[in-house]
Amino acid sequence: MEQSYAEANAKKRTTPGVIALKTILIILVVLIFSAALLSGYRLLVLVGAAAIVALIWYWPRFRVEWEYVYCDGQLDFDMIQGGEKRKNVLRIEIEEADVVAPLSSERLEGYRHLEVRDYSSLRPEAKIYGIVTRIKGRDEKLLIKFEPTERMVEMMHTKCPNIVEKVKTGSP
Repeated sequence: MEQSYAEANAKKRTTPGVIALKTILIILVVLIFSAALLSGYRLLVLVGAAAIVALIWYWPRFRVEWEYVYCDGQLDFDMIQGGEKRKNVLRIEIEEADVVAPLSSERLEGYRHLEVRDYSSLRPEAKIYGIVTRIKGRDEKLLIKFEPTERMVEMMHTKCPNIVEKVKTGSP
């Protein structure tokens, strides 16, 4: 029996909030280290050095990439931080979803009030899809935003044609 497998990646765009946070952290670390050097206390110098090391250690975590892996009806959402640290954030079964459709689809209209989990790149030109489903351990449904490839959508549609809506291409 043949397995259906597809994967896609979406690098998350750096938002103004992240830029502001980076700026604040840099200013804070510079102020702490400057105050430590000016005071002359060895303990404060160690605290300042520790703040610099912590910032250098944490800095790559600002670079986030989403990876979607579809395999035989199961869709995994992984977060990759700094290009190396991977964490599986969610696994869903497509058969248990209410709908999988482009975000602009009318099929998602009745679900706009749900809690949203955004696993997309946040880029305006991206082809974002929404999945409405329940996840284990929660009673209420939620809307998951992600950016599948055409191949991934085709495989999901083949598995669950009543749930997955494909983007219609070409003229009528």
